[in-house]
Amino acid sequence: MQDMTSVSRKVEVLEKNKPVQARAKRTYEAILVAAAQLLIEVGVERISTNLIAERAGIAVPALYRYFPNKYAVLHALGAAMMDRQNEVGLVWFKRLETLERPEALLETIEELLKLTYKVTSEQLAGLEIIQSLRAVGPLQELRLESNRSVSDQFAALIAAALGWPLTPMLKMQSRLSVETGYAVVELAMEDSTVSSDAVLSQGALMIQAYWRDVFQTQQKP
Repeated sequence: MQDMTSVSRKVEVLEKNKPVQARAKRTYEAILVAAAQLLIEVGVERISTNLIAERAGIAVPALYRYFPNKYAVLHALGAAMMDRQNEVGLVWFKRLETLERPEALLETIEELLKLTYKVTSEQLAGLEIIQSLRAVGPLQELRLESNRSVSDQFAALIAAALGWPLTPMLKMQSRLSVETGYAVVELAMEDSTVSSDAVLSQGALMIQAYWRDVFQTQQKP
């Protein structure tokens, strides 16, 4: 079996064309739905353009009008899901732009994790898409780039709200929090032996404790 982590990052992962006509949009969406269904059924290792086209009810050349290979299809799925996750973060950022005290930020961490969990769970093959973004070389940069963007916004929010300089250390602290948050959401989704609510709640407490320490350290003379 091919090691998906060893696939070159140089594989083309961008779409060839964006559909404009209604019929083309339906075909495009059918491709994405088929790929999501197959991720659940056969896994990322066995998925192929032939299987995707067959499930979507189209010829393989029709798929190639929009995507050069299966990685581009998975990339489009991942980008759409991360956009939904990021929209949750953007709404959260907007609400907290006028922070008056650090505790106001901490009190909303659990809500943010639960909202992220909700939109990810509602996405067809949400967990499988997350796992693909971690496991497949050509797709890993999409996840990293998205997480960098979210953590940079998080750091900027804290700096602006509390009058702190936007330092590399603050950016790293924000990045650790973002990565931890996504890991908590992933655990809540993938392990049915633990309560998802408990995982999200305890994960929020971990992040809150970390930032309380950061706030206290920053405020010391």
